[in-house]
Amino acid sequence: MNAKTMNLHSMTRKTKGSAVAKSIPSPILLPLILSLVGAVSPAFAVEEPQTLDGHLAWAGLIRLSTPVSGVVSEIAVQPGQQVEKGAVLLRLDRKPLADRLAAAVAIRSGLVRAAAEAKRDAERTQALYDRTVASESERQEALIKQEQAVARLNEARAKADLRQWELGKTTLTAPYPARILSVDTAVGETVSSELNAPVLLRIARADQMLVVANASPDVASQLSLGQKMNVLVGQASDQAKVQGKLVGIVSEPQNNQNAALNYRLQVQIKPQKDWIAGLPAKIELSD
Repeated sequence: MNAKTMNLHSMTRKTKGSAVAKSIPSPILLPLILSLVGAVSPAFAVEEPQTLDGHLAWAGLIRLSTPVSGVVSEIAVQPGQQVEKGAVLLRLDRKPLADRLAAAVAIRSGLVRAAAEAKRDAERTQALYDRTVASESERQEALIKQEQAVARLNEARAKADLRQWELGKTTLTAPYPARILSVDTAVGETVSSELNAPVLLRIARADQMLVVANASPDVASQLSLGQKMNVLVGQASDQAKVQGKLVGIVSEPQNNQNAALNYRLQVQIKPQKDWIAGLPAKIELSD
């Protein structure tokens, strides 16, 4: 091979190498090219799940009162506190009701003896009647007295049971693990339950909260009670994702008959300790 032929082969190899090198993107341009391809190609796109905007709400919200009248002697909780089921929330002064119970028990004891005496008298009169010593009217009178004594005793027993029940209601306890929302009374305040029992405390469940959001009929028809749903709680910059259970699909009343019907979804979740009602939340809808 002469020198001219060798130079020609060398130039050919250089030309092919340059073409291959030019066909490979620069390391600096490669990420940009891939991002552009992903932006225009559905295969590279990640679809975000559809969500419904909503908010947190208290679960098991109730207003507690007492069925008996009395004076508040102790308040054992304060707003914001969380307590276990059965924890003492409030007490009324027990002494007036304890005195009423003692009086009712004393009356009951006396009537027990009176009823026993009336029974013995009726039995004696019956024995005399059987021996034709007592008349029919005397026998009937003894039986009537016995029945009256038994009736008075039963009434006294019922009153004593009522006084015992009232005494037990002087202590107000949490019906479930609860968060204290408000205390609407004070020590020394007189509580009267004769007409409308006043609200003494407002509580909600400490172990549950609800995520509430509105949904269209099309969305609501695709859901079923009890199904698992993911929710996002908090602001967009600091959201917590938890799983809950759909416990309510409630139709919203419409003032205008021509307005589209909406549904309110309620997803029950286990809250974090610092979550409160009104915090923004989103319900994720699965495909």
